[in-house]
Amino acid sequence: MTRTIIRNVFATIGTAAALTGAVVAGTGVAAAVDVPSRANVRYVFCSDEKVGNEIIYYDELGKRDEVVTLAEHTDGGLWCRNVDVQFKSRSFTWSAIANEDAHYAYTAIYVNGKMAAREEDRSDFGHASAQAM
Repeated sequence: MTRTIIRNVFATIGTAAALTGAVVAGTGVAAAVDVPSRANVRYVFCSDEKVGNEIIYYDELGKRDEVVTLAEHTDGGLWCRNVDVQFKSRSFTWSAIANEDAHYAYTAIYVNGKMAAREEDRSDFGHASAQAM
């Protein structure tokens, strides 16, 4: 994802209507992004903290849960990372980011180049987290 696209994504965050969050039931995720077979999925993770970001996403092999350093610095002072995966068969997915020191967290899911879900969180006290479903 180019810096221009990232800037455009963040420019629309402030003006776009809030997405309705998915309900998380005690048995697991009740709603998730529908991914058709042979789809390309891009997960976008951003935070105002560069290190110590826990990201969760799914690929063909299942759930990935990693603590990462976000390497791409945006003009808006955020740190970001993209993860590209391809699903061979139809699936459902979601993504999340959390950092106990962050005051801002953002995640989005693009399916075949089209935004399917996004979420952001702002916290005055730290520990920002966001889940896109």
